[in-house]
Amino acid sequence: MGKNKLVVADISLKTDSPTTLAFADLYTWVIWQFPKPVAGGLCGAVRPPGSDYNWYPAVIETNRERIRIFAHLEQTYATPETAAEYLCRNGA
Repeated sequence: MGKNKLVVADISLKTDSPTTLAFADLYTWVIWQFPKPVAGGLCGAVRPPGSDYNWYPAVIETNRERIRIFAHLEQTYATPETAAEYLCRNGA
């Protein structure tokens, strides 16, 4: 992988912009959404399976069955609420 990619639990994520994936691509990941609209979806967070990972902020686009994951940020978050709050405060 190039330096603009990060592989997390067998999923390749961009490190320079959000990564858009289909729900089906993340079938083993935990997807959490907060009912607050942002950028064409809902504020949310995703986390790979297992307890070794933190949460990534994400925009959950339920009508399109896709997720924009913000793995390019400098940090991950300990809880889905704090990850989603990042998007609710800063937009997507």
